[in-house]
Amino acid sequence: MKIAVIGTGGLVGSAVMRRWNSIPLSGKSACPEPPDELIGFDLPEFDAASRISTDGLVSLRPDVILNLASINLPDWLESHPNTARTIHVQGAANLRHAAAKTGALLVQLGCGEIFYRDGDAPPHSEDDTPNPESVYAVTKLDAERAVSEYDRHLIVRTSALFGEPGTQGTGNFIDTILKTVRRTRTIQVLNDTRVSLTDADDLVGALRFLTHSGTTGLFHVAPPDTVTPAEAAVFLMNACGLRNHRIVGITLKEYGCIAPRSRSTALDASRYRALPGAYPIPGWREALQRFLDRRAQGNAPPLANGGE
Repeated sequence: MKIAVIGTGGLVGSAVMRRWNSIPLSGKSACPEPPDELIGFDLPEFDAASRISTDGLVSLRPDVILNLASINLPDWLESHPNTARTIHVQGAANLRHAAAKTGALLVQLGCGEIFYRDGDAPPHSEDDTPNPESVYAVTKLDAERAVSEYDRHLIVRTSALFGEPGTQGTGNFIDTILKTVRRTRTIQVLNDTRVSLTDADDLVGALRFLTHSGTTGLFHVAPPDTVTPAEAAVFLMNACGLRNHRIVGITLKEYGCIAPRSRSTALDASRYRALPGAYPIPGWREALQRFLDRRAQGNAPPLANGGE
């Protein structure tokens, strides 16, 4: 299978290029099938918002176009709506045009932020009606709608991702915490929002399963449990043995966001888990511990001076 990966410099794109062919399918312990051919694209050489760039995919004749290009800076995008629309919506429409010319499966990554809530809410299912508030969320939903105009589309929504940051990524919650502990022992973390915390490597496993099974439509990919960022931060400190560090919970209002933020981006992934042979998405504690184990095996720098 030939796969055009758009946005290889980001968190998910870099994980795709690093992990895709090492993940077994349908619960197998090895990967006997021929490896997929991954062809990566990113700025500045490739711009999904440019028809000149995306039309170049036609001669490539990919079986799958995996659109991971996005800008995850909600506060900044509030004052740059044209940039958000160009990257998210125009980019998705251009890739839809290229996919229609080649017959490729078009895969779009969506987000739980399209479900705006100012209070507690159960995890959102695919049947729930989106009500985005921020420029980021509005344009991400419009990108989904642009992709859904093409018959062979697959939209995969996630809530909160973590993992090894890409070369052009904006960072992620867990990465930020691990950097913060090196310069301070008191860390303020949101305690009034609830998310579905997912390892980017596990998302890659789900994307590989879905594309190889020929699945189309809309799916939420998330663990079976939810967590507040503060709860995840406490677990992280304990798992790393950082007993002298203190997590201080704060609210969204205290944090002072510019863009409207949902207090619940958690997703119900029952539809995905019901698929035969679906790649299993572990609970957030198991996923975080596996990430820390990988990090330790990769000889990551110490989290704090003097131990603890």
